[in-house]
Amino acid sequence: MSDLDIQLLPWQQEVWNDPTRFKVIAAGRRCGKSRYAAYRLLVEALQADKGHVFYVAQTQGQARDVMWSVLAEVGRPVIKQMHINNLQITLINGSTISLKGSDRPDTMRGVSLKFVVLDEFAGMKIEVWEEVLRPALADQKGSAVFIGTPAGRNHFWDLYQYATIADDPDWKSWHLTSFDNPLLDPKEIDAAKKSMSSFAFRQEFM
Repeated sequence: MSDLDIQLLPWQQEVWNDPTRFKVIAAGRRCGKSRYAAYRLLVEALQADKGHVFYVAQTQGQARDVMWSVLAEVGRPVIKQMHINNLQITLINGSTISLKGSDRPDTMRGVSLKFVVLDEFAGMKIEVWEEVLRPALADQKGSAVFIGTPAGRNHFWDLYQYATIADDPDWKSWHLTSFDNPLLDPKEIDAAKKSMSSFAFRQEFM
């Protein structure tokens, strides 16, 4: 794990250091969500002896487009094999990172998981978490990160509210805007604001 060059933004460092088991991150575009997820997937897999971790997007194609190249880049020192056909990465300790689509929940059943990232959770069916992934974390007492750009008051909003106000030490939430990425030019965000409706800008960037 010491071979990984993990470089975190301030917000990523804060979330990383927090010991909460289930983390809900409501975040604007381009604030660094994917790179944070990639680092967590790699480290969690390295800490599990021949264990399994999942990255779940709405479809497997989206999972590939968002995460495959990021994992290949930052995980190069600890990756043993990359299998593009089934979107699975094997690390030097024998653990695997699998990229999955929430539209095919049956492909995620029957696996004991150490860790899972659910990206753009607002676009998934809640049953994917409640009936498939949450039970898969039970025997290892695994953890999860929910990431998303809010899209109205749906199940992601409900989960964010629960993690924010419920008296449950296993859950915690963070709200981030695109301005929380110091590598993103604020002038670019301001330029986007001028050409977007106020609702769309608040949802996507704020």
